Amino acid sequence: MSRLLERLDAQIAQAEEVFDRECLKSKRAAVLARHGQFPEARFALQGLRSQSQRLRNPVLSAWVAFVDGLIEHCESLSPAARAKFQRAYDLASTAGDAELHSLCAAWLAIADFNANDIDATVAHAREALRLAPPASHAARARAALVVASAWRVAGDDGRAIPWYKVARQHAAAEGDVSLVSVLLHNMAAFQAGRISLEGAFDRADLADAQRVLLEAESTGNYDAGVGNGQLMAEVPLLRAQLMTVLGQYDAAISLFDAQLPRARAEGQVHREARFLADALFAEVKLGRLDEAVKRMRAVNAALPLMTEHDDIAAAHARLAAVARALGKPEQADAHAAQAEAALEKHRAEQRRWADALAAVDFET
Repeated sequence: MSRLLERLDAQIAQAEEVFDRECLKSKRAAVLARHGQFPEARFALQGLRSQSQRLRNPVLSAWVAFVDGLIEHCESLSPAARAKFQRAYDLASTAGDAELHSLCAAWLAIADFNANDIDATVAHAREALRLAPPASHAARARAALVVASAWRVAGDDGRAIPWYKVARQHAAAEGDVSLVSVLLHNMAAFQAGRISLEGAFDRADLADAQRVLLEAESTGNYDAGVGNGQLMAEVPLLRAQLMTVLGQYDAAISLFDAQLPRARAEGQVHREARFLADALFAEVKLGRLDEAVKRMRAVNAALPLMTEHDDIAAAHARLAAVARALGKPEQADAHAAQAEAALEKHRAEQRRWADALAAVDFET
């Protein structure tokens, strides 16, 4: 059991007022959701709903909406979580609960970030940092993580790293092992994504790819050590992407095939074409052209579902290489043109993120 859960259990046992006890139970349910313990979190949420309806308190109603949103987000990155975070945010704001208001603002920023809503991400992250009381480590950690992630999207690691440090400091102060896991996932994901994109255009630094592969494996080991059950397919897929860049094709294909069904369930459908294109490229490099033709159908079916310009660029760059290897130069040229166009859009989006983030003051 995490230090945070142990502390909450002790506080729940000591709480004399029903309202205080239910708020602490809400915090505990939120931790369960973030640890990937979804059946336990849903069971706790049922009890919270019952008490909220009985007590008719807006703060408890806000907690119910917030925990409901967390379960949706942590289990499958569901876009439906955003509306639930918004309801929790509205209720907490109206009730004047600064701690919960700032926490909801931070999680709204995360949902905004996943929806690629640049202005809303920055506005909610700034609000969370401004409103969070000094001891509201959970809100400050999440808001700092969003800002760090956004700077990574903007392609500026130098501006991201101090924010990651702030997020980790607050996570440590909170005793939140699940957030430390998220931080590790986040850093590994952005580095792997960058290297995979460079690899698709044949520009990757192989020593850098090997280093990040080791870091991704370390992240997986940390998850296993702390019992994190959230987004279990993410790290193996990052490893598969890096193995593709490094030419470890058989191992990459095995990981892609093993993890893609779970990734779909965890909300990664919009990224499936990128992973499938890497697997297809690996089959071609191994000379297994019959397998490649079979996989091509799956890639083509998944292409329209992509939403991120870097994913689109990487997938089409891989498809260009595959088409050229299969003796289809016209298809190769078409995919290469789509890859370059998507890459330019990705770079333009990076510039928009950097411009928006310039308004966020550094917080310690």
